Amino acid sequence: MYGGIRCSLSSPGSKPEVFPFTLINKFAESRAEEKNMEEKQIQIPDVNAGAEERDNYTLIQETPEDDLPGENGIAIRYSKDFNIVQANELLRSKQSDLTLMESKLIRLAVSQIMKGDKDLRTYKVNVSQLAEFLEVPKTNVYRSMQDINISLMQRVIFIRDKEVPDKKGKPNYKILHWLSSVEYKDGTLTYRLSDELKPYLIGLSEMFTLYSYDSIIKLPTNYSIRLFELLTSWVNIIIKGENTPAFPDISTDPDEIVLAIDYLRDFFDCNDKYKSAGDFVRNVIEVNLGFINQYTNLKVSFRKHKKGRSISHVIFKYENTWNNDPKAEEHNNQMLDTIRSIKNGEPAQFETDKEVITF
Repeated sequence: MYGGIRCSLSSPGSKPEVFPFTLINKFAESRAEEKNMEEKQIQIPDVNAGAEERDNYTLIQETPEDDLPGENGIAIRYSKDFNIVQANELLRSKQSDLTLMESKLIRLAVSQIMKGDKDLRTYKVNVSQLAEFLEVPKTNVYRSMQDINISLMQRVIFIRDKEVPDKKGKPNYKILHWLSSVEYKDGTLTYRLSDELKPYLIGLSEMFTLYSYDSIIKLPTNYSIRLFELLTSWVNIIIKGENTPAFPDISTDPDEIVLAIDYLRDFFDCNDKYKSAGDFVRNVIEVNLGFINQYTNLKVSFRKHKKGRSISHVIFKYENTWNNDPKAEEHNNQMLDTIRSIKNGEPAQFETDKEVITF
């Protein structure tokens, strides 16, 4: 197998519990409306384990009744608090390398998907508003839009068939497009995610990853966004101490994951880039991990594992999932207290920036 860690159903170890601030890795589903329209019980399935393990809680985002799609699409709602939720199978797949603007536009559309959505929608993005939201000069955004309608339609995703290799033993792929349509006209981009992506974006109940748009808004490269997502997809297992090494012959700590260099090259669509593994690690892993440590609440270091003289694997170590942020640590501890109360069958409250949620 390429790499990663497998989920174990063993009990968490004795190390301190850690729950990341912006990297909650959960998605909320409405369970019931028992008392009145304002009071809801929300159930959040575990990301990396099966659907039966549901022990953490967060807010959901819902579509306002007056924000229904029209014939030509609806305006994007800009919020850094909106969540991006993807099936791990999609998130960990090989994907065509996107430009930074393309990468953030795709994720902006994904962040619009709300609880209860049955279909994907067509969205309109005003370039001036987009520049303000992303905190970049308008001239840069306008320049990026000139050829984006053509390039975005050419970007593809390779979903690996785990069961059926080809005759040479190499994996087969199902190839999907990010978008089904895109048009740029008079300072407005109109685009729609491909319906082929619905199983990976809508109605997810297990094996997915969630993070807020705010987590990636300052990341300066597509590689840094993709590496952030990849590392985030294993945060929950690291937190709970349930990681089982995928490579027993490689010595690791409980807060480390191992990824094969061949998998990482494929993941970043770099099979034909960077002649040596050392060049790839230096230019893709090291540089972009630096961006993640600088601009996000995730703090990760890495080391190289060699077979002979060649780098065969990269070992990532989760140093601190809130990156020395006191506010994030306070949020983390409050969330854990809420979870413990719910597990014990006690009433619990969790205070967010917007409201107090009662469970």
